[in-house]
Amino acid sequence: MTDDQRLHSHSPFVHKTETFYLALSPCANEFPLEGLVAEHISPLLLTYYPPLRGVILKYSNARLSETPYEQGSGESGNGVVLSKAVDEYAVTFVYLTVDLVVFAPTKGSWLEGFVNLQNESLLGLVCYNYFNAAIERHRLPKDWRWVEDGSQGSTRVGKGSQGYWVDGNGQKMDGRVVFRVKDFEAAPGSESGAGSLNTLGTLLSVAEEKKLDEAERQRSVGVDRRK
Repeated sequence: MTDDQRLHSHSPFVHKTETFYLALSPCANEFPLEGLVAEHISPLLLTYYPPLRGVILKYSNARLSETPYEQGSGESGNGVVLSKAVDEYAVTFVYLTVDLVVFAPTKGSWLEGFVNLQNESLLGLVCYNYFNAAIERHRLPKDWRWVEDGSQGSTRVGKGSQGYWVDGNGQKMDGRVVFRVKDFEAAPGSESGAGSLNTLGTLLSVAEEKKLDEAERQRSVGVDRRK
């Protein structure tokens, strides 16, 4: 299977239709749709949203309703929609449904990135001009090697040295890399709840990755026993 076939086998970009039950501020009563989108949806763009397990990239087709949206219900969204007032609260409540594009990689899926950082410990990548990914040294192919600048192909590794990785054919790794997702971590953001997504990748085969995981578990068990 080619790299392009791997990428198309499972796209990390997911289209979702989601409904939110939101509070409508009194200042937005005259323009409720625009007010809800500006207050609740726009701040989520390019941030990790835990309920969707991904980063929201785009929204469209926002519409209001008095009940949760149901696929195939045939609601046109052109009728009068009433929001719900509760006791003495100044705000009222209404359902907002939007179509979303979410970046939601999963373990075992394939991504592409371009090299933007190299050191002896890892290969750093930028995916789709925004997302960061890293492939640790022990998850690079066994025939790759680290070359120090000025060493003319020497495999000697020096502490704090500058250099680059070369593949099994001796080609410098400084362009596109297609890799499999090993794991990912959502990093917390500001008080608004925004966050980013950091991806850990691997270039090992499934069998090699399984063997490495087992070795790491054995080392962890050995450390715990010595304690």
